[in-house]
Amino acid sequence: MFLKFTLFVDLYDDNVDLDRKDDTNDLEEYILKLGIDGSVVRELKNGINSDINRSSIKDLNDLLKYSYKVAGCVGLMMCDVLSIKSTLARYYAIDLGIAMQITNICRDVLIDYRGGRVYLPSTMLGDNEISSMTDAEILSVVTKLIKLADDYYNSALNGIKLIPIRSRFSILYALRLYQAIGHKILREQQKYFKEKINTTLSEKMIIFFKSFFEFMTMSLRQSNRKQHNQTLHKSLQGLPYVNETV
Repeated sequence: MFLKFTLFVDLYDDNVDLDRKDDTNDLEEYILKLGIDGSVVRELKNGINSDINRSSIKDLNDLLKYSYKVAGCVGLMMCDVLSIKSTLARYYAIDLGIAMQITNICRDVLIDYRGGRVYLPSTMLGDNEISSMTDAEILSVVTKLIKLADDYYNSALNGIKLIPIRSRFSILYALRLYQAIGHKILREQQKYFKEKINTTLSEKMIIFFKSFFEFMTMSLRQSNRKQHNQTLHKSLQGLPYVNETV
């Protein structure tokens, strides 16, 4: 089932082999039969297809909507796969997807630019093209987005205990791994323009053990359920499963 799901996402990625003969409609139909909400599948398709004609992101609201569609919707689909029905859990799943997508964008700024795409919001770049900006100017924008991603990661952490125990640790570990990439960019700014920033094997191991300790502590400690921060979804109003509480 998960293989079918990831294949469906790959087929809407214009970076993959265009000669593949797989039928996306058949795969979409299969996914819908699994009980995954059709409105979420459509938003994912809309987000991925928007990349075909998109060369830039207008503003922060545009970035958050895009991140919701291409990654927040994946979080919502995983809720269906894991039989998570909680409305609150879905808010946090959206937040985690958005945070991870912003991290991807921050990590791959130069790679995307060479491919003809700019995902940093135009309003944050001013009238500048990335090619004419100094390293410090680019890093200033990236730093702001990494801090924004942290707001979404921190929100998503509140939803970890709403995930079934069998899947809880793996999602917590993935959260901490992705968050660490953003933090590493901030620590190693000189490397940012020379190589793609990723965590090393030793760093992954450290994060693994820290995440396991956090998982155990979280499981043993009783905590009051926190209210979701609705302002994180202010730009997403009208989209499936977002927090529209006033």
